[in-house]
Amino acid sequence: MRFFRWIFLISLLFVFGTEHVAATVPTLPQGISLSADKVLALRPEAGAVSRSQAVQNQDVVSLLDFCPVSLVNGSNDNTACYQNAINAVCSGKSNASPYRSGGELYVPALAIVLSQVNIPCNGVHIHNAGNGNVNSGNLDYRGTVYISTPKNSGTMFKYSSSNSDYGTGFSFDHAGIDASNMVKDGTVFDISWTQHSIIRDVSLLNPYNIFKEEGGAANLVEDMVVLGMRGTGFEFWGDASRCGSNNPTVSLAACNKRADLLRLNRVNMNSAAGHKARCIYWHDFAQSLDLSNTVCESAAVGIQVSCDKSMGNNGEACPAFGRFYDPEFEDCSLCMDISDAQDLEIHAGYVLGRGIASKNVVRIYNTNFGASATPSMKGSYAEAFRWIGGRFGNSGGSVMSIGVSEFILSGGQYFNSSLEDNITSLPQSTIDVTHVGSMTIPTRGIISDNILCVASGQQPLGVHQGGILLEEGVKNVHVHDNDTSMCMDGIINKSTEKNTKYKNIIHDN
Repeated sequence: MRFFRWIFLISLLFVFGTEHVAATVPTLPQGISLSADKVLALRPEAGAVSRSQAVQNQDVVSLLDFCPVSLVNGSNDNTACYQNAINAVCSGKSNASPYRSGGELYVPALAIVLSQVNIPCNGVHIHNAGNGNVNSGNLDYRGTVYISTPKNSGTMFKYSSSNSDYGTGFSFDHAGIDASNMVKDGTVFDISWTQHSIIRDVSLLNPYNIFKEEGGAANLVEDMVVLGMRGTGFEFWGDASRCGSNNPTVSLAACNKRADLLRLNRVNMNSAAGHKARCIYWHDFAQSLDLSNTVCESAAVGIQVSCDKSMGNNGEACPAFGRFYDPEFEDCSLCMDISDAQDLEIHAGYVLGRGIASKNVVRIYNTNFGASATPSMKGSYAEAFRWIGGRFGNSGGSVMSIGVSEFILSGGQYFNSSLEDNITSLPQSTIDVTHVGSMTIPTRGIISDNILCVASGQQPLGVHQGGILLEEGVKNVHVHDNDTSMCMDGIINKSTEKNTKYKNIIHDN
């Protein structure tokens, strides 16, 4: 067989000459050879032409095509050459055939120093070599690691767009980010006004602010681990101040400043010492926030939800349609501070305060919107709260304070409330249904099938724990099938509602 291969090569030399054959044989590393049939298979197909570098950039650009590896060493500022690499990805046409703008930037396992990089076009994928796990404690910087420049108050990765664009498809994956050098207002990601974007498999160390999204739709962050957070983890918001009742010429449905659907899956945030950080800030005209297996530890506020008066529209332009699945908010001063939200539903979860340092663990109320419904008026959109299951504890006052018009609490376990009170302090409660601190009087609710007051192995001595307190004015709340056998106060109904149609109904507890 080897004999025939030699005959074949000799015949090529005879027919075409040595110069042509040499030109068709690729240069190979020393010690590696290819048979003649493999050599010929590497030749381009008929009609293939050489492509310009600009066209080749639309396939995959490597950072090392623009940044000399000798200067990407964790010390030199690489912002300029990194921006050039992004610009190369975005250099193709975007408004005419062949529609070549966007593409992939591959970033090898390096330590890259950045201040702020702008993403000027749609469809940019920053594909990194591997999550360097910068928060493992040893800072070995394996994989792809980004390091902030000193005193950086900018945004490391910012999608450059406007509220009229709603760009599409920015993605970033498989990297570690050391944000220790960032200062107040410094942000890692800002993908405002994008849709269908993904940030995945990222570990962060000591960030001030992780993520901002104003406007935008259907974006996803998943598999993120954060250590030493100092500011706000995720901020998600929109603006209805020039839409709807504020501007009848632009309906709420057509409002281009609305934000819609942000999903956080398997995001684990651990705040820096001092309980000063805020894990999630969801506010104004932003709807549909989905949290799945999201963790927030040692924060001042786990999640804050609010709606400014300027949103108008009777609360319809406030945060709405939140769905939280098995969240874990632990060791927070106030784990959930939720005001003026519509239709919020939570399943399961583990939510713990800081004992007497936490007046409440969960607080649901209305500040600017939320007028109670009446037979002649539907009332505000800022209502409807449901928590199914879950485990709650460790507060100086009531674990959960409810001040919205409609609510359901079912299948949960509530314990270690009123930790600052002694046994003679009456009345106290684990669940407090009240209009105190809220513009809304609760008018319809269900509290059922919960276990109250004591968690096995976590009952401190000398602590007075109450069950459920229905404050004055609360009406039409059904309280049934709750276990209050370990509570020093079971269920206290302070409402003096005389209309039997709206009286609270308490039974089988």
